[in-house]
Amino acid sequence: MEQYHWGIPVAIDLFTAGLGAAMFMVAAVANLADEKKYRRISTAGALWAPFLVLLGVILLIIDLGRPLRFWEMILRRSHETLGVRSLMLNVGSTMSVGTWLLTIFVIFGFIYLVAAIIAWFYDWAKSLQRFLSVVGLPIALGVATYTGVLISASSNPLWSNWLLVVVFVASALVTGVAGITFTLACIRLFKPKSKIGENVPLLENINSRLIVINLVVIALFLIIGLIFESSRSRTIAIIGPAFGVLWWIGIIGLCLVVPFFLTFKNGAKNTTMSVIVSALILLGGFFLRYVILIGGQLVV
Repeated sequence: MEQYHWGIPVAIDLFTAGLGAAMFMVAAVANLADEKKYRRISTAGALWAPFLVLLGVILLIIDLGRPLRFWEMILRRSHETLGVRSLMLNVGSTMSVGTWLLTIFVIFGFIYLVAAIIAWFYDWAKSLQRFLSVVGLPIALGVATYTGVLISASSNPLWSNWLLVVVFVASALVTGVAGITFTLACIRLFKPKSKIGENVPLLENINSRLIVINLVVIALFLIIGLIFESSRSRTIAIIGPAFGVLWWIGIIGLCLVVPFFLTFKNGAKNTTMSVIVSALILLGGFFLRYVILIGGQLVV
């Protein structure tokens, strides 16, 4: 049996952190584009973002084995005798920088969520939400990027492919749009006469374009992985013997190509189909990270 240093908890962390960050980015862009017209998009994204990234942080703590190790990346002992601790940031450590990014984003995400809710009732909060949207965008992009940097910083030949970070960010954006689409479509499924799902076709249209970008980036990632001898065997493993069926039929076929053809013109035909399509995209985003994470650790 294969023994993996990083398993399912880390795969979920990579997925939820990227998903939460991307949902925030979509929410922020929607808020800046037209606060009134796209308010439901920005609210849905704000609602999920901090909780998803927080889930990733919790899973990361669990995977470390000793929860205190997480706090040691944030706090250092500044006085051995008194046991006083001070803030610590090791810019040379990917884990330390990532821990800070995740922590700051979760705190900021909850502040943004409160502002988004208050903005429904008070006009002064709308300006605050717009300001927070601008400030939060680079933080969210940093979190989405970190999900790829975390493993690409290793010496693993499959993960050290520089396009891995781009693959994860592109995938995060696709799942982020799908996450908001799924939320709005599910609500509309139970309240068909409400205006909650009126932006769903627009989101699906945008996502069909993002899916094309995601597929192109994935193709380039595989090509580079096959070109270099050090990563060739692991690349072949994830698209062939080990995970080939899941990769081609599941991730690429059902979770990317099929959603593209179902939504690239005017969105899905009905609300039920919107729920199914967005759910497929979300599943594909998780399995993409799972296959790359586990496949990179296969002994070949």
